[in-house]
Amino acid sequence: MGAGRERGGVKWTRDILQEAVTASTNMSQVLRHLGLDVVGGHHTHISRRIRAYGIDTSHFRLPSRRGRPWRPRTPERLLVEQPADTARRIPGDRLKWAMTASGVPERCALCGTPPSWRGRPLPLEVDHIDGNWRDNRIGNLRLLCPNCHATTDGYRGRAKRRAGKDTA
Repeated sequence: MGAGRERGGVKWTRDILQEAVTASTNMSQVLRHLGLDVVGGHHTHISRRIRAYGIDTSHFRLPSRRGRPWRPRTPERLLVEQPADTARRIPGDRLKWAMTASGVPERCALCGTPPSWRGRPLPLEVDHIDGNWRDNRIGNLRLLCPNCHATTDGYRGRAKRRAGKDTA
């Protein structure tokens, strides 16, 4: 498959892309217009081609929330225990933001290391004290440096693997 070509050998010329962009209000529609599956790889490739050609997309609309009300992300909404049947893993950087916004100091809870080491950034990691990723209450979370985090019983699911081993 050559650069700028679709599976069937169709070249994504400026004219073809301009027509698709003009007939669409977002990138998903552009991909459908071109007969492509709406997946990340196609989205990235076609978006880059459109930018490279300088095709105007200012008429594109922002993604719809499909009738769902907009809810701001606040620490209070993130730092809760989630019900097991509807729980979704919250990314560590988002939990870290909520923790620091709630007043948790940005340093390792075990050794006190700040978020820099020898003049370079040291990313502190979010640790669920009880090992339950659904329990994002502030009392179950702490920030740890990578060294201290690696020594905890629940690091990267270690407690679950140990619990599954037969100790006979």
